[in-house]
Amino acid sequence: MRKHLLLIVLPLFFFSCNKEEEIAVPDPEFTIPDEFYTMEEYVNIKDVSEADGYQWDFGNGTTSTKRVPDSFMYAEPGAYTITLTTYTAGVAKTVEKEVKVARLYVYEVQLLSYLENYALEGGDLSAPSEGNPDVYLQVSTYESNEEKVLYKSEVRPAVTREDLPLTFVVDRIPLGGGVPELPYMHTPFFKFFDHNEDKADRLIAHNLVTGGSSQLYLNKATKEGYYTQQRGSDDWGSHVVVKFKVELP
Repeated sequence: MRKHLLLIVLPLFFFSCNKEEEIAVPDPEFTIPDEFYTMEEYVNIKDVSEADGYQWDFGNGTTSTKRVPDSFMYAEPGAYTITLTTYTAGVAKTVEKEVKVARLYVYEVQLLSYLENYALEGGDLSAPSEGNPDVYLQVSTYESNEEKVLYKSEVRPAVTREDLPLTFVVDRIPLGGGVPELPYMHTPFFKFFDHNEDKADRLIAHNLVTGGSSQLYLNKATKEGYYTQQRGSDDWGSHVVVKFKVELP
């Protein structure tokens, strides 16, 4: 009888020990700080849970095995799935989260200043003024190395400094594309011309000018922003402001 009792107790003892030795592996976790990102804006992953090993997939063909991956960015707008698989004590667990990359649409372009001579076309910056320009805005991009005009405004005649800023309302022109080598905020091209009847129209301001400085501002709460590109001063120079709104996927 005692032998039979011992044989029953021993398996129960070993089963109890094995059950106590099981390790509870927590579900993986991480944080994507912002509601959305723009193209060429760095994404920083935070608050990554502890594990023995990590495998990241960012949904755009790039991966990482670091606990906290290096900052990365997306080249195209859309909704991407970030997948994290952790390995702890031989157990693999996976979590997925979505990151949104917004498209920016231009709705307004402003001319704050313009060059009064042919400086933007290779002329002397100190050359005399060509007089009050008849101004129009042209928006264009490039496809297969050929310029494609997206928008052209009506001409505003005999513009003076006192008329500035000039505001042009446009209909949902997407920022980015056309010239991969340039930052997305510099494409398409927003060019202001002086219309001439007897000779070629003269470029007086541009959103991409050699020697100019650019600034980008985005309010993620209101989902609106703008960027400026300026060379020179508001009394004599090229100064363009491009306003945009955010559209989420």
